[in-house]
Amino acid sequence: MVRADAARAPASATGPAALPRPAYAPGDVALLALLGVVWGIAYVFIRQGIVLGASPLIFAAARYALSAAAFAAIALARREPRPRTHDLSISAVVGGVLVIGLYGGFLYWGEQYTAGGYASVLSTTAPILTVVVAYFLLPHEHLGGRALLGILLGFVGAVVLVLPSLGRGPEGSWQGPVFIIAAFVSAAFGTVLLRRFGRGRQGLWQIGAQFAVAALLLGGAASVLPVPERFPFREGIWFSLAALVALSSLVGYFTYFALHHRVGPVRANSVAYLLPLVGIAVGSGVYGEPVTGWELAGCGIVLVGMTILVRGSKPSGS
Repeated sequence: MVRADAARAPASATGPAALPRPAYAPGDVALLALLGVVWGIAYVFIRQGIVLGASPLIFAAARYALSAAAFAAIALARREPRPRTHDLSISAVVGGVLVIGLYGGFLYWGEQYTAGGYASVLSTTAPILTVVVAYFLLPHEHLGGRALLGILLGFVGAVVLVLPSLGRGPEGSWQGPVFIIAAFVSAAFGTVLLRRFGRGRQGLWQIGAQFAVAALLLGGAASVLPVPERFPFREGIWFSLAALVALSSLVGYFTYFALHHRVGPVRANSVAYLLPLVGIAVGSGVYGEPVTGWELAGCGIVLVGMTILVRGSKPSGS
């Protein structure tokens, strides 16, 4: 939704130099924790759908199509004004292709070839990649030394957390790490470009347009590429799909873009450090998996890093 005063403002007032220098507020920390939970449990439902026979690209495309319809329905019910064509186009192209489409396609595909421990470590490169991209495209959103230390500690904690699985040696092939890193490179560029060229917060129409583009992108890829096109009509698959749409898409992406607008892409993407913690909690609480000393140490380091990031979140020069 575009405010009238923003639409009348000169270009210099809406460019990157005018973006506020964000810092965490107490409400932002709550949003970050909520996002970590709903995105962390998403891996359980994604894995369940694929194990039950759904093709990764078809499964992702179905989730994105239903998510787009749900966001549009909510926007209509709330009578949210439709954004200008220019703003909607930027959201659809940048967010739909980079933040959701290519990110989801690469991630779903790469996890077929990569062990869980390696996938967890690779996923936590997201904040680091975003810092690098933002350094060149968002000069007014650089992090201070304490915040950078927090990001570094978060990555170290994630490595410690999955160190036992890493110690068993690499599994899979080179495709897994390449595709997963490609997913987070795509997401890093997409979130930074949205911050650079987007106008304000991403509303329901913009998020819905992103999901629609992502669904078309992955659905088209599944029909062109030599990949399995399976989507069995099983109760477990539909349950997983409904959970992904309701929690990971509707709650998750709405929360993510609220954070993205409030604190910037670097801090919003730091949620990647919370996902392994949620995975451990789910594995222990739901599946009765034992918690090791390595996992406790890794969780502790991650939480210390996140605390430093939150408390040292003022960008340099502020």
